[in-house]
Amino acid sequence: MVFFYEIDNAVNWLFINLIIFAFLIISRFDIIRRMKAWSLLVIIPVNFTQLHYMVHTVHPSDFDIFLIKFDYMLFGSHPTLWMEAFTKPLITEILQIVYSTFYFLPIVLGLILFLSKRLAEFDFFIFQVVYGFYLSYLGYFIIPAIGPRFTLDHLQTFQLSGVWIMETIHHLLNQLENIQRDAFPSGHTAITVLTLFYAKKYNNRYFYFMLPITLMMILSTVYLRYHYVIDVIAGLFLFMIIITTGPFLYKKLKKT
Repeated sequence: MVFFYEIDNAVNWLFINLIIFAFLIISRFDIIRRMKAWSLLVIIPVNFTQLHYMVHTVHPSDFDIFLIKFDYMLFGSHPTLWMEAFTKPLITEILQIVYSTFYFLPIVLGLILFLSKRLAEFDFFIFQVVYGFYLSYLGYFIIPAIGPRFTLDHLQTFQLSGVWIMETIHHLLNQLENIQRDAFPSGHTAITVLTLFYAKKYNNRYFYFMLPITLMMILSTVYLRYHYVIDVIAGLFLFMIIITTGPFLYKKLKKT
């Protein structure tokens, strides 16, 4: 609201957010109460889309140069450039597919808990996922960064290519996400590791399914040039914040 007159499509976004807010506070009808359990499937993508219009308006300075320097200080080179030596079309294909499953991994664990009627665990897990997304969005506002696929593109000696559908997935993600200042912290890292953590607590079979995917997800963030290594480190730190503060906040909010 402070930057209302500077944000593109501000009136439309205000209207959409008021509809979401009204939906979330209405508790009179059973069908709405049931829909709320899965409302994040719509609300989180809508929130994420808004960031394109808001982050750079609120904080117009990108911090990529500092993130690039931090990575270079750690490794003595740019990690995305160093990884070119190990880049193969089949590896790129696999990692791009894994990267694109990010949104579905917590949904599957939520479904497992929901269908097994473990509603208390389901409710808490959904809270943690939403809490994690919002904390990562806060990071985007504080330290806007566009990522190495844009800032270091002039240094890359070749474009990534896959085998079958890598280019299609890459293009589709670019179309869906638009240009976002969403590099720091790595939400892909934080939310995927968070899902792995709760899979270990709630469903061992899903945990062992998630384990290799999580490792590939973290690798893919840098290999595919979406993130700097410092973004991944920040994502792991964010995960620690979520699991440390989330349960306390959840209990406090439940009491109210």
